[in-house]
Amino acid sequence: MYESPCYCTNLRRGALWATEYYDRKLAPSSLSVPQYYLLINLSRMGKANISQWAERVGLDRTTMVRNVKTLENKGLITPTEGRGRTFALTEIGKTTLSHGIKLWGQAQTELREKLGGEDADALLRICRKLQNLD
Repeated sequence: MYESPCYCTNLRRGALWATEYYDRKLAPSSLSVPQYYLLINLSRMGKANISQWAERVGLDRTTMVRNVKTLENKGLITPTEGRGRTFALTEIGKTTLSHGIKLWGQAQTELREKLGGEDADALLRICRKLQNLD
């Protein structure tokens, strides 16, 4: 593969690799990386309407509605009382997420070992810095 000096190209390649890696690791839970991300955040919130949830995870409303429909169809979330279209995890969603959390933790540990602690910490530091650039 061509080794590009371009930051954007390398970030995109790295993000694609990371998503594929975590998707493989999460596969036994039947969750994809985006689904895991949405469920773990809803779990932390307890319940949330689409706007609150979208804001927390940094998605636009249209993308969020599409993802919510998938999670609802899989039986992982259910509408609940609240302002607007509010959702909470179902029992199946909680069980699935619990399995996903274990698999995610294993993936995190494995990746840290592969990168080495210093590079793993540097990766997090750089990614956080990039997220806060103007």
